[in-house]
Amino acid sequence: MNILSFLKPKKNKVPVNHLNASLDRHSRIATEILVRLRDIGVEEKNELEIDYFFYSDTVEKTQILETEMKNKDFIVNSGTASHDKSLFVVSGRTTKIKMMHESLNKWLAEMCELGHKHDCTFDSWKIVSK
Repeated sequence: MNILSFLKPKKNKVPVNHLNASLDRHSRIATEILVRLRDIGVEEKNELEIDYFFYSDTVEKTQILETEMKNKDFIVNSGTASHDKSLFVVSGRTTKIKMMHESLNKWLAEMCELGHKHDCTFDSWKIVSK
């Protein structure tokens, strides 16, 4: 038994291959959504907000993520998941983002990486059309 094991950094429970799979999934969804937005007249120059949702297995992880999201001037809510009381959620709304592939994919990559960094899962998102 290693007496100083508590000094080692904690291993992230979310594996890297999960991060890559998440990036791929969200990128495919983004492409589909942008096509639908173009069909209803939303152009690349248009800026819209996005609702986002993360979950984690500890409140401490979600509190750290919540702070990062607030630092981005995003609206943030947190609490216990309604469907599973052992999970904790961080959700909210972004500032306005241009509805072009580059901007949206950059934001999605950032969200996936933030989730991975804080051992939280970036689960879903939805563009807010008013």
